[in-house]
Amino acid sequence: MRTLSLLTASVRDLGLAATADQLPGLLLTPLAMRRLKRRKLAELSRDGFDAAHGTDTAGILVGRELGPCVTRAGHLVIPYETTSEAAIRLALDGLGADFSRAVFVDLGCGKGKPLMVASTYPFRRLIGVDVSPACIEVARRNVAGYGPDRIDPARVELRVQDAADFAFPDEPLVVYLYNPFPGAVLDRVVANLEASLRESPRPAAVVYVNPHALSALRRSDLFERARTIADRMPLAAEGMPRHERAAVFVAGPG
Repeated sequence: MRTLSLLTASVRDLGLAATADQLPGLLLTPLAMRRLKRRKLAELSRDGFDAAHGTDTAGILVGRELGPCVTRAGHLVIPYETTSEAAIRLALDGLGADFSRAVFVDLGCGKGKPLMVASTYPFRRLIGVDVSPACIEVARRNVAGYGPDRIDPARVELRVQDAADFAFPDEPLVVYLYNPFPGAVLDRVVANLEASLRESPRPAAVVYVNPHALSALRRSDLFERARTIADRMPLAAEGMPRHERAAVFVAGPG
């Protein structure tokens, strides 16, 4: 039943051809899964983030480890992965925004690495949302144990929630995404964000790392794509893998 739900959601979100192409990845054997986890763990451990802060962010979570493989609305739950601290900082540093007035929102926050990186910037609040209870549980432990400089728990809110149902706070926003969900879900997220900005005009930026579903943001009449540091100074991103590159979109106060 779980496999049927997964395949049905994949066809709905990705189409039949893409599902057929990705079928081996959707139905990985335990041996192949262990190999994938070892490779990803080695790759993401190289930035030294977990060693420096006593956290657990590098290991991926897939399948039953995540909890639901399909959301209540019938969309795929994307396996948890994260990116390097350098990639997160490069995207944030290029915004040139007054973070002291803004709320950082990570949709599909996983184990919370971007939230912890963002905590070193003067954001008023940090909100992490993920449909996976397992990810949020690890994120809570990571935030609580982060060191050597502690994160004020009053700044952080973590929610088990479908991102499509998230209500954006009425404050300036930096919305962070790391390829967290299929395009159909992002369409709903962008529509909700646009509605919120029309009701309460304010500055907002979307930082979309490893972007796979840009159509909703490209169609938006509120957001414009902004040049990143990597766009302006290619040497700053030299050697950075393609999956760590960011697309940034900004909206003015109206």
